[in-house]
Amino acid sequence: MKILLENWSKYLKEVETTYEMEVALRAEKDTQIYGILFDKIRAIEGVTIIRSASKVEKDSTGAKYLKVNIKFVVNPNRGIKFLDTLRNDIRGLTDKDGDKITSVRITKMPKPLEK
Repeated sequence: MKILLENWSKYLKEVETTYEMEVALRAEKDTQIYGILFDKIRAIEGVTIIRSASKVEKDSTGAKYLKVNIKFVVNPNRGIKFLDTLRNDIRGLTDKDGDKITSVRITKMPKPLEK
């Protein structure tokens, strides 16, 4: 019983790790990426910080491209499922005028942050 009480937190607690990855976003030409869209990404469960890693660029059709760094906390057992969910959640986001993010691509795989 003494061992059980001493290790109680190990039995109840799942270890969560903070990761960082780089993601390339593609959005419609009139999309307001900063502000409300960044706030919506921050509101996704597990995401703690998002910041731009490059300036917004445009292609020949006017679509916008941007690389962002995303820090997130996730249980290692849910890693792959979390990444799929995160990509799908980001891909469905729209700004206040209804313009949306059209694609999400991971450009640097998630790596755990050292404490």
